[in-house]
Amino acid sequence: MKHLAPKHSAGLLVSLSLSLGAAFPGAAMAQTPPSTATAGDAAVTQPPAAAAAAAPDVVTSSEEVPGLTVRRGRSETIIDAPIEVVARAITDFPTYDTFMPHVRDVRVVRRNRADTDVYMQVPLRGSLGVVWALVRVNVRRTPGRLELVGHAVDGNMERFESTTTLERIPGPTPRTRMSFTLLALPRLPFPSSVFSREMVDAARTVANNLRARIARAEAARTQAAASATIVRTGG
Repeated sequence: MKHLAPKHSAGLLVSLSLSLGAAFPGAAMAQTPPSTATAGDAAVTQPPAAAAAAAPDVVTSSEEVPGLTVRRGRSETIIDAPIEVVARAITDFPTYDTFMPHVRDVRVVRRNRADTDVYMQVPLRGSLGVVWALVRVNVRRTPGRLELVGHAVDGNMERFESTTTLERIPGPTPRTRMSFTLLALPRLPFPSSVFSREMVDAARTVANNLRARIARAEAARTQAAASATIVRTGG
């Protein structure tokens, strides 16, 4: 059996992330203890939520998982858009491949009230086949808050879990705090430190890609509204 180099395999595999994202292979960062987060390259000592509120950068950290040596990746960021806009993007499952690198096939297999089964596939290089997961996503809505909890119910991964939380930020400008966690364990013989680093990279990528996607959509919406106003006023 052929094996991928850790640089490529782990990055491709964790790109099955739901809220869900993909790692940038080779962009690994040092493993971070649960009490420490990083914004860019600068270490911060305040809790991730407080750090994200103070700066719009993505704040990442890693968390211990009981019974495992692999650590869960976590990211937090502020998105300059109403929670309703962010919620529409994060629950539009068939479009995940537009902001998740390496994902080539995304399909909604089943919907049942608050649960949605989403099939995602990542092709591997050459003739190595594909990595795939059927992820059951539970959507929980409360006033000013949305939570998506996903776990694999089928696939060729050892374990897959993710959580995406959106919270409305009070204030005159509509903004949303998003946090994302990921634990993805493929059946590959690599050290746990490799996957721990990739979990953090994947969590960062999810936040960056989704924030950029929403910013582009909001800019296009604003431009279209401005154009419509000019047409109505004859300007």
